[in-house]
This record gives sequence, structure tokens and C-alpha cells, in this order.
Amino acid sequence: MAKRIPLKKKELSAINKYIDLLKKEGIDVSKAILFGSYAKGTAKPESDIDIAIISSQFGKNNLKEMMLLRRIALKIDSHIEPLPFSPEDINDRYSALAQEILKYGIAIQ
Repeated sequence: MAKRIPLKKKELSAINKYIDLLKKEGIDVSKAILFGSYAKGTAKPESDIDIAIISSQFGKNNLKEMMLLRRIALKIDSHIEPLPFSPEDINDRYSALAQEILKYGIAIQ
């Protein structure tokens, strides 16, 4: 994981509200990792807030899981772009995206 970069209060609040809402909706979030431009410190005002959501409930139907996460994200902030990962998927050493998230991402919860 990369070193923590201070997020603006607004973005951090939106991320925490989102994760809390996921849990209220019955999603067992084992870990949430911020990645992309916010994690790298290169975010612009129009940048998406990329978040990997890791849950043992994921890994069965990626499209359905993505749609569920996105629907919930829209209740908080339209900039939140969540991606579902099972624990196995996020640790897949052959997945370039998973490896990028693990190497440069910032654990939120």
C-alpha cells in the first residue's frame, strides 16, 4: 500500500458515508482501497473517486455487483466509482489492475 495522502474533508466524508451505507445495505466490506488519481495525488476537481471494495460476497456476478455498488454510490456522490473484488480477485497476481491497487492504493477501511 502507498503512503497516506491527505484527502480533502469533502472527499473523505463522502468515502466514509459510502462505506457506511454499503454496510447498512448488507454488504460485508472487508476492505476499501482508494486508488487512481486520488491515491496518486494527481486528482483534479472533475476526477472520479476510484474505490476498490473487497468483500467475500463478491466474485460471483461482476456486472451485477458493479451495478449494485454504483447504485449505492449515486446516493452519496456521483464522483464515486466503485469496483467490486473478492479477496481472491484482489490478490490475483496476474491481474494488472489488482496489483496496481495493492501497490499504489490507500486503505480506507
